Amino acid sequence: MKFVLLLSLLGLIHSSVFAATATRLSCSMRENMVISRFAYSLTTMKWDEHFQVASGVRQNKTQNDVPFRVTRFQNGDDLVFFPGKQTYFMFYSGNPEPDRCVVLSTSTYEITQLPRYEKPDA
Repeated sequence: MKFVLLLSLLGLIHSSVFAATATRLSCSMRENMVISRFAYSLTTMKWDEHFQVASGVRQNKTQNDVPFRVTRFQNGDDLVFFPGKQTYFMFYSGNPEPDRCVVLSTSTYEITQLPRYEKPDA
């Protein structure tokens, strides 16, 4: 029991070191796209000179009971993720056809501590 508690605490310490995760995807219409997931269900998507933001993730299941997650971005694009197979699809706004994406890399962003602002004495 003590060992399990220790492992749980170490996991919390380790997970608090990173601010977010980044997944670099290659899709047929967007060859180099970075999806960044932050705390509080904030997700960003960047490709070329474009940048989009999404808030929240919807979880659902297919008719065959396969779980998937959907992130809807401000421009109407949907990123669909199947966690069981680690597979991503993009549904571009106004286009009902899925674009299968390939994971190029995954990484984590480290927390950056900004200096504290101190009001100068008058």
